[in-house]
Amino acid sequence: MLVGEALERALEDLTPTPWTGVAYRLIPAQFAGTALSSIGSFRRGGRYNPREAFEALYLADTPLTALQEINLVKVTDAAILSAKSSPRLLLSVEVALFAVLDLTTVQVQDALDTNLQELTGSWLVMNAGGQTAPTQALGTAAYNHGSFEALRAPSAQDPRATNLVIFPDRLRPSSQVRVYDDSGLIDATLR
Repeated sequence: MLVGEALERALEDLTPTPWTGVAYRLIPAQFAGTALSSIGSFRRGGRYNPREAFEALYLADTPLTALQEINLVKVTDAAILSAKSSPRLLLSVEVALFAVLDLTTVQVQDALDTNLQELTGSWLVMNAGGQTAPTQALGTAAYNHGSFEALRAPSAQDPRATNLVIFPDRLRPSSQVRVYDDSGLIDATLR
């Protein structure tokens, strides 16, 4: 992956794309009142954000991907394996964004001199060794660039699946991230 000024220059040349649709999030039930909070990613870090650098809201393209991303389900050719878990809520999140860096395309990967292997590699191992993962450096550069609201990235759990990594404080005024809940139990919106 490109680093430093080379990465910054490459980001300048990439055109943000819009993304509209429904994405999914699994949260522990006790956090229903803060359903779209991204403070956890700030405190612990994530694949695309180093610990205590900036907040990132991670969403998945399907409910199954959401389960896979938090290691509650593992899909194999032979079976779907599951793990025991505390109660969780599956949220359908309506998303309308206008400036997304789409890391799922080969063109963008080539422009950043990266690939699927690097984007889905083991970032936790690097962090445990005191290093910043390439994906965290990329997320930081995209966040600092200021014109991207989110990343669309390949899932490390399923090569056919994708995730959205939203930068809440970079949302444009016309963008929206909202939990769909016709029962009125959860009223959560980011703008």
